[in-house]
Amino acid sequence: MSGNLWTEEQFNCPVCLDLPNEPVTIPCGHSYCKGCIKDYWSKDDPRSPGVYSCPQCRQTFCPKPSLSRNTMLAEAVEQLRKGALTTSARESIRSAHRANTMGRAKGGSRGGGVSQLPAMAVPCDTCHGAGDQRAAVKSCLVCMASYCEAHLKLHQTKAELKKHELIAPTGKLAQKICTEHKYLQEFYCRQCQMFVCWLCTSNQHKDHETTSTKAERTERQKELAEVQTENHQRLKEREGELKDMKKMLEATKRSADRVHDDTETVLSELQRSVERLQELVEGVMNQAGQEKVSEAQDVVDKLEAEISELKRRDKDMKEVFRCEDNIHFLETCESLCSPFECNDLSCVVANPEATFEPVREAILNLRERVEDMCNVELGKITKTVNNTTLFTLGDKAREAAPRPSTRSSPTQSRRKPARNSPTQSRRETRRRSPSPTPSRTEPARPSRSPSRTEPARPSPTPSRRETPRPEPTTTPTPGAVTQATPASGAFSRMGSIASLFRSHRRATPAPGPVNNNTGGVNPLREIDISSIQAPEPRSREEFLQYACTLTLDTRTAHRRLTLSEGNTKATLQGAGQPYPDCPQRFDGWTQVLCQAPLSAQRCYWEVDWRGKGSSMGVAYGALSRKGADARAGLGYNAQSWSLELSDTCCTAMHDNEKRDIPVTYSPRLGLFLDLNAGTLAFYSVAESMGHLHTFRANFTQPLYAAFGVGSGVGVGLDFALGQFSQTSDSIKICPM
Repeated sequence: MSGNLWTEEQFNCPVCLDLPNEPVTIPCGHSYCKGCIKDYWSKDDPRSPGVYSCPQCRQTFCPKPSLSRNTMLAEAVEQLRKGALTTSARESIRSAHRANTMGRAKGGSRGGGVSQLPAMAVPCDTCHGAGDQRAAVKSCLVCMASYCEAHLKLHQTKAELKKHELIAPTGKLAQKICTEHKYLQEFYCRQCQMFVCWLCTSNQHKDHETTSTKAERTERQKELAEVQTENHQRLKEREGELKDMKKMLEATKRSADRVHDDTETVLSELQRSVERLQELVEGVMNQAGQEKVSEAQDVVDKLEAEISELKRRDKDMKEVFRCEDNIHFLETCESLCSPFECNDLSCVVANPEATFEPVREAILNLRERVEDMCNVELGKITKTVNNTTLFTLGDKAREAAPRPSTRSSPTQSRRKPARNSPTQSRRETRRRSPSPTPSRTEPARPSRSPSRTEPARPSPTPSRRETPRPEPTTTPTPGAVTQATPASGAFSRMGSIASLFRSHRRATPAPGPVNNNTGGVNPLREIDISSIQAPEPRSREEFLQYACTLTLDTRTAHRRLTLSEGNTKATLQGAGQPYPDCPQRFDGWTQVLCQAPLSAQRCYWEVDWRGKGSSMGVAYGALSRKGADARAGLGYNAQSWSLELSDTCCTAMHDNEKRDIPVTYSPRLGLFLDLNAGTLAFYSVAESMGHLHTFRANFTQPLYAAFGVGSGVGVGLDFALGQFSQTSDSIKICPM
């Protein structure tokens, strides 16, 4: 390495590689020929107009800095010119640089068509800004710059430049020079884990374990080769695993497709079998049954004819007895005394126990047996599907993972599931308008809106409004709802068997002729019971099979609601609670939602309510939380379905339309949600399940159980008039 630290070349202009002519210094401290820097800035990047940069350090300036003559540098350059390159040599350098610059300018401007260098390539410092930057082939320790093959020719042809020490292309060369000794950092201190120059090894790092960067690379390269071998082995294993997984996945998809196709075929055959069974039963009843009925009808007709004849003879006899004409009596008596010509019908004894009820019972028993068989087989099928293992993750797979390098700490990022805040709510007790505006409701029909038959109550206008805030966009957090189903919720994904049989009776026959020739084949032979769904619950014990565990969410509870008993009870208070502000909280209606959506296809829960009124139902997570208008009220918009209760009446509410339900006081209600059927049913829970109302809708978003405390008919007005008890209104989710 050259020991001459300050040579003539170090005073050269980095642009023209000659002693500067009219040297000027820009704000970053670097000096150039006045003409060179002006020419460089005139060709600056057109994509950034008004921004100028230093050719060496790339520092940018805006606006263009003023150029002042560096007097001290100019005097030093004049002193160096006496022993520097000849005028012809300098002119050759300028000509070569100018020709290179002009050649690049013809190819395009600096801002367009810039070639992309390889990731590990070191760019040529002289090419920068010429429009086609090339990769450097050498770096000069004297010039502190890197040169491409074209710009390196000056160092190979000029005697003065041949003395410069050239090394392999090194990026960020200035950062690899020792800041203290101005030498290249060619050594590595293992103790300090830093690069040092040869002079540092004799001073600050004298007693440290140092080695050349080349020797250190050789050692590290061996370690890297081992890691690369492990990586290749790991890659090979993973590729094999991926191949097996793809093969298994394709086979599984084909199997699933076959199941789907076979299911469709078998269901069609099942439908035809049920229809065929119906035809056979109706045929038997139409033929054999009708024949017996016809025979009995013939007997009835003959008996009626005989009775009519006997009544006529009896009438004639009575008239003869009343006749006083003896001759007429004798003439008529002979004909009346002649034997009665009756039909050949013998004595008839009716069978009082004759009935076709056993046939009906046989059909019902058949349905029950099929339902029981379906439940058993469906459980087996569900268990088989759930227990099917597509792949396993063993300990060996984790042990085979490559170990991190001892000298590096790669950054690893782990994606975590997004946690969204669940939506829960309750409407605040506010005064309602004393003169409600009537609207209409009709009988229930399968739609998102309930039936409309009566005027709907207006959206309430609370008298004590809090400061309105923008309506937030809330995203519910998917949560686990404990479902106590016998077959892991498989039954909840299917409708009832009874509904299936009814649909078969109403269904249009499948395309193609139906062969009426039984040929001694059992019409139920083709029935696939695995596709028949679980029956609809009837008793409370059957409803409890779909019981789910619900928990109220404090983030949605109104400030006047106090949650207790493990967040399963909400009580309306007179004063607000110190809940933190959050976008999910209701601030107008005293409402609360549950933490998790109702994820199972069938869900059942029971609620106890106390006080003058409450409401309960379900709502989408997108239900508005802010404000006291209808957008946030449970049942007053298209985002929610509810049943309003008081000690005097009961009202089903949806989309601000109501339907009054005549019912006695019911302190406990059961709610049954069937997502597959699109129904939400309310029951009065007592010794028997009393059906109150059923909403039918196409639920398109996750549903959350929702509750309102202190609401209902007339409750808001009582609160406004001061007739309010802190603990009189509450709801409680019953444990089951």
